[in-house]
Amino acid sequence: MGIDLAGKSENPSGICILNDHDFNFKTLYGDEDILEEINRTNPSLVAIDAPLSLPKGRCCLEKDCECAVGGHFRQSERDIRPYGRVLPLTFRGMKMLTLRGIKIADKLRKEYKVVETHPHTSQKILGLEDLQRDLGRFFKIPADATDHELDAMLAALTGFLFLNNCYLELGDPEEGTIIIPKDEKCLKLLKNSQSLI
Repeated sequence: MGIDLAGKSENPSGICILNDHDFNFKTLYGDEDILEEINRTNPSLVAIDAPLSLPKGRCCLEKDCECAVGGHFRQSERDIRPYGRVLPLTFRGMKMLTLRGIKIADKLRKEYKVVETHPHTSQKILGLEDLQRDLGRFFKIPADATDHELDAMLAALTGFLFLNNCYLELGDPEEGTIIIPKDEKCLKLLKNSQSLI
């Protein structure tokens, strides 16, 4: 399952469930709705587009806390920079997203394998300019799929690549890592996978 998590529960979070050759798309809002969908689906992996940990040495993301000397970025954000720009976790919107992501991931990790991913980086590495057009060449995608649901699809596909050992793990495992496709050749693995066609 891929999740394009929103920072606020009143904003839409895209959900993509990859089951054999089928993709199911949903838009959900509250934490409980998301957790209920995950428990109902019982996925082998949950790939979330949101920071799922704090920078090393930080207990929070408040600028007036003593831990603020720990910095605004994790090693994973530093490692991902060659592929594109990422925002500091201390930015207001990113702070909300990070805290929500950590909260949901902490609950999920008791029962599920959870990884953090970054769909826009996955899109760039796989050479996909237009998701609906380019992924639609070999996957059935509803014409009305939202941008959030398409990002969730990228998260799910990155999760598939993770399970099939075609990935890079960026960052410090003790701090929190980001999973992205290894290179554009991973797209061939997606195309050729009988479980996805």
